[in-house]
Amino acid sequence: MKGRHIFGLIVGVVAVSALGFFGYQRFLAPVPATPTPAPAAKTEAEVVAAQGFVVPQHSSDLAFRAGGRVTAILIAEGDQVKQGQALIRLQADQLQAAVAQAQAALDLAKANLDQVKQGARAEDIAAAGAQVKAAQAQVRAASAERDRLTGGATDAAIAAAQAQLASTLVEQKLAQDTLDRLPDFVHGTPEEQLRFKVNAANEAVNAARSALTEATQGSGKQVQAAQANVAGAQAQIDIAQAQLDRLKAGATPAQIAAAQAGVAQAEAGLQAAQAALNEATLIAPFDGTIAEINTETGQVVGPGVPIVSMADLSRWEIDTDDLSEVDIVNVQPDQAVTITFDALPGVKLNGKVLAITPKSQTKRGDVTYTVKIAIEQPDPRLKWGMTGQVEIQVR
Repeated sequence: MKGRHIFGLIVGVVAVSALGFFGYQRFLAPVPATPTPAPAAKTEAEVVAAQGFVVPQHSSDLAFRAGGRVTAILIAEGDQVKQGQALIRLQADQLQAAVAQAQAALDLAKANLDQVKQGARAEDIAAAGAQVKAAQAQVRAASAERDRLTGGATDAAIAAAQAQLASTLVEQKLAQDTLDRLPDFVHGTPEEQLRFKVNAANEAVNAARSALTEATQGSGKQVQAAQANVAGAQAQIDIAQAQLDRLKAGATPAQIAAAQAGVAQAEAGLQAAQAALNEATLIAPFDGTIAEINTETGQVVGPGVPIVSMADLSRWEIDTDDLSEVDIVNVQPDQAVTITFDALPGVKLNGKVLAITPKSQTKRGDVTYTVKIAIEQPDPRLKWGMTGQVEIQVR
């Protein structure tokens, strides 16, 4: 029993000694100095990776400048078209009529200019000369009538009227004196006859006075009318002579310039009408492929609303907006790019940086820039909008 107790004490002492030595080594014993390795030199990345999407280098959404009703769709999605090819037409009846009207106005203006430059025709000059002669004849006739009214014939008519009045006055006085000398006892038929003569003489006097008044006043009015006729006929001579002189002299520089301005104005009107008609047909701006059509025959489309999307599918690029401000500082145009595609496993194409947008945008809170990358020798299986992974060789 005593031996077991001693053995236990020995074991305890050994355990305590072992724990003390371990504590010394762990916490109190000096630690030998370990040399610190030199920091490795920091190297810049040689590749900037990003994700982008396949897009044509040249594409366009087409719209009509003025709205209208679609009458003909001349293409289908997937068609190859040439620059200048008609794609869609709108109803253009009124526009065609406007072109025809403008063309007629131009033809008329040109004809007027030619006529002005050529001057008057011989038959026009002859006709104007005839007008002058006719006007001269009218002056002679009016003058002769005026002279007749102001000459001896009129004076004789007035004198005759005056003599007739004097004669009737004498007859009137004789008849009245005879009636006055008739004795009072004479009555009946003799008195009645005398009174009848007196009344007849009175009426004759009144008639002679009226004739004289008419001759005198009528002569003045007729003379005035004749003089007015002479003046009017002379004015017609002046007009006809001026027309004849103008035809003989030909067009003035101002008249030619006015006719030329009329032609220029008509040409501008025709160009405007033709331009409006041309706008009724949607034209391909470049060689390419019709990607999408957003209208139907009979539909009314508004101005500026895209209805056809087309692109040149022979040249592709990758557009990526994943590059941060830290990455973009190392990217430069013409740097080589390696491109892979999710839809084309195992396909790796080469490209180069085309352009970098100078303005940033905020994407999910980060400042990013868009880079356009040209694809060299594109795979024919590429499609618009495919996802691509790009690695830009920045060193």
